[in-house]
Amino acid sequence: MEQLPHEHKRGKALFRELIRRAGLPEWAAAPAEPENFLAVLEKGLRSYGLPVLDDMLKESVLVDLGYVDGKALAQAREDIGAASLVPDLLCDVLALEVGLRSLM
Repeated sequence: MEQLPHEHKRGKALFRELIRRAGLPEWAAAPAEPENFLAVLEKGLRSYGLPVLDDMLKESVLVDLGYVDGKALAQAREDIGAASLVPDLLCDVLALEVGLRSLM
């Protein structure tokens, strides 16, 4: 994709044209509403991410190395309990923490 001219990448034009040529209806090629995976991300963060976050509050590679503020992390965990959405930035922190732990 990086090598394609911008007009083919903009708005997923190339993919949409391939869908049209495959004979699929226009609603499949150009849906009225874009895909949204926020509900899936939220469910995953609440089900699997928060236990990792709780572990990070006890022991964390990122906190120990000074890349994440432990007090701010604890405050974020406290705030999540009352929030309707888990901040998606937390997903990046958790993924990095899990990745670093896997190397140890």
